[in-house]
Parts: sequence; C-alpha cells; structure tokens
Amino acid sequence: MKRQNVRTLSLIVVTFTYLLLGAAIFDALESEFEISEDVRLKENAEILRIKYNITIDDFEKITQLGIQMKPYKAGTQWKFAGAFYFSTTVITTIAKLYKEYIVDNVGNMLKIRSLACLN
Repeated sequence: MKRQNVRTLSLIVVTFTYLLLGAAIFDALESEFEISEDVRLKENAEILRIKYNITIDDFEKITQLGIQMKPYKAGTQWKFAGAFYFSTTVITTIAKLYKEYIVDNVGNMLKIRSLACLN
C-alpha cells in the first residue's frame, strides 16, 4: 500500500474514532441532565395544573395550543446520534477556521516573503 494511502486511511480512522469518542462523551454528560430537566418540567406542569385546578383534559388542550416548550415535546436531544452529529459539527468548524485563519495567513506570508526575495 502506498504511503499516501496509509496516511489517508490513518486520518480517516483517527477522525472517526474522535467522532465516536466525542459522541460518547457528549451523550454521557448531557443526556442525564436533559432527562432530569424533563422530569423537573413535568413535575412543574403537574404542580401548575393542581395549583390552578385545571382538569387533565383542559391541561392537555392548553399544552396542545403551544404553551408547553418545544424541546420538552421533542424528547431527549442528547442521544448518541445527536451527540455524534454535534461532534461532526465541531470538527468541521475547527477545520474551516484552521483553513481560513492559519493556512490562508501562512500562505499569504509565504507569498509576501517570496515577492520580497524577488526584489
């Protein structure tokens, strides 16, 4: 196998491993908090329903009209798939910033130096 192919394959394996590790970390750190917030929100909704003497049917109608928060209705966001997606966005953002600010600036400095050498 050519050296360039080995290098490319190594970068792919390392990147994919990084994504899996990042997804596992985000999943472990965020999902427990999100579940506890979901429980807390449901408890607060029940307290509100009891405090204002709202029937279960009426409360369901109210929540259907949009008083309840969308993330609460959407379910848990920090599952492994969501964490994997977030890890991917981190890599692409870092790669874009690296290219824009470091590679381009170093390239411009090299162009300026080569022009200075021509004079």
